[in-house]
Amino acid sequence: MAPPKIHPDERSVADVVPTDAYAPHDRVWVYRDGQWRPGIVYDASSHAATVIYSSTTARGTEVEIRTARYVARRDRIDLSIDALSYV
Repeated sequence: MAPPKIHPDERSVADVVPTDAYAPHDRVWVYRDGQWRPGIVYDASSHAATVIYSSTTARGTEVEIRTARYVARRDRIDLSIDALSYV
């Protein structure tokens, strides 16, 4: 599955998966700085998910807390993030 082609604010409520439906290690797309990036769920609650995603501004990864609107399921494997051993 390719990254969503829509801005998170334009997503239909029906298309947004609640964050408590995600589990640690789930592959997701994370919206940050105007683009969807491959990421992995570190933890999730009914309010938000803590996600790890590939940084585009530095080498390595970034960790952030994102609400459901800014996270989407990802099926495509991305070795830059999915191969991390600490996740």
